[in-house]
Amino acid sequence: MILTDHNIDYISTNLEFYGVPCGALKDDLLDHICTFIEEGSHTDFDTAYKEAIQNFGGHYAMGQLQRQTSFMVMAKKQSNRQKVVAVLGFIAAFLMSTGAIFKIMNWPGANILMLSGFVVLNLGFLPLYFYQKYKTPVAQ
Repeated sequence: MILTDHNIDYISTNLEFYGVPCGALKDDLLDHICTFIEEGSHTDFDTAYKEAIQNFGGHYAMGQLQRQTSFMVMAKKQSNRQKVVAVLGFIAAFLMSTGAIFKIMNWPGANILMLSGFVVLNLGFLPLYFYQKYKTPVAQ
């Protein structure tokens, strides 16, 4: 069965109605549904469309896919933020501890190491740490 532009617009509008508003997920679902309908043996669009939706889990599954995708994107961003916070914390601690050792031993460069450690701590680690705490959802 060959789909018309009207059929594709109908599928796209229904995906928005089912809870998949926009983005890559909507485009992928639209492509998969259209491919399923075009490769099927139906001659009637309505029957082929209903079968395609049921094959992909029904109307409820479309919104569920959107929620799962949004959750996975949020979890990936949160994981990346945690990694950046950990690296900045390590760098700040390393610079300050190395600067303290240099200061104790009266070696040159101690002031630069201590200053750079405090700069990384105050301008990098602490703001990102508190931003991470603000963005992390509270488990109930």
